[in-house]
Amino acid sequence: MSNAPFCLRTTPYGGRGLYATEHIPKDTLLVTCDSPYATVIFKKFRKEVCGHCFAYAFEARRNTWNIKLDGQEGNGVWFCTAECRDAWSKEQNVEGLQGLMNTTIEKLLKTMKEPTSSSPLAVESMRPEDITLEFHDLAWKNAEEMYARPRYPIACLDELELDTVRFLVSAIVRRYFEDKNPTIVASFSWTALLALQNNELQHIRSRPHMLDSHLRIYGFLRKAMVPLLLPYVKTSEMIRAILARDQGNVFGLWDTSTTGDNEMLGWSMYLSGAYFNHDCSPNVRKERFEKKLCFFTTRDVDAGEELCINYIDVKDEVNLRREELLRNWYFDCACKRCHEELKMGKTSSSSADLTGYMEVL
Repeated sequence: MSNAPFCLRTTPYGGRGLYATEHIPKDTLLVTCDSPYATVIFKKFRKEVCGHCFAYAFEARRNTWNIKLDGQEGNGVWFCTAECRDAWSKEQNVEGLQGLMNTTIEKLLKTMKEPTSSSPLAVESMRPEDITLEFHDLAWKNAEEMYARPRYPIACLDELELDTVRFLVSAIVRRYFEDKNPTIVASFSWTALLALQNNELQHIRSRPHMLDSHLRIYGFLRKAMVPLLLPYVKTSEMIRAILARDQGNVFGLWDTSTTGDNEMLGWSMYLSGAYFNHDCSPNVRKERFEKKLCFFTTRDVDAGEELCINYIDVKDEVNLRREELLRNWYFDCACKRCHEELKMGKTSSSSADLTGYMEVL
């Protein structure tokens, strides 16, 4: 970002944000994220979304894609063209590990047993303030010890947990590739991922049941991991680091249709894009071109202005917007628009009010 017309700095309200260092005209391309560090396509869309470029079969008037890797390798990944299959094999299926892990996960699924008890940690009955970092650390340490036992059973995972497993595997394979190729671009590195905001404690305090879910996911990964990747899950450090940044730093993978309702097809972690903060009257929009995620200004931006996207549907009324942001991103929105609407006591937004606020997916 050395030649970019913006910089990363501390915001007046805490945390970091991107600020214009000069006048930036409308429709300027600010950031291009060539590909995500980690990604997953929801199970129900796996045959319909290209594993490499994210092309959606429905938009090509197809029911599914029918190209996949030969044999068992690459199980669970479909492609729109042979070129995408070959590109995926080169970029993401490092030493065949992604395909091998997909196959191993499918085999392990057949051995899972339904859970026989409720939350072993009883965190759902705890007050948020009692869920401390020390409590959290102890829960993960106990999980490491339990799942290190060769015959310790793993619990049944639900569909979202299994999608999270696959998301984590994509990050682990990426880290393995990075460790073997230390010249990886700094903005696309494990170090860059760790620089993102850690939301671990806020997430568990707002949804206590997710701690047990994360521990089950870790146990499954310990059991499923192929020997070459096992060092990355011997302790929970890497899994915790990814999960702590998954919440609040990833982008929904939406179809690109311009008509009708959009489908969320999965989610991806684009490291450079995660530094844009939220505003209910954003001056930046995001657009996906195949697997690239690009960010453009929606109007002229003056030097010193913060560059912001919108995390939510800004057509909602102010209280709904603020409730969703607090629930899912853990902050009270204090943007100019929220302040003005709260001051006026507005409970709905007219079409005139929304000019310039529409999100481009």
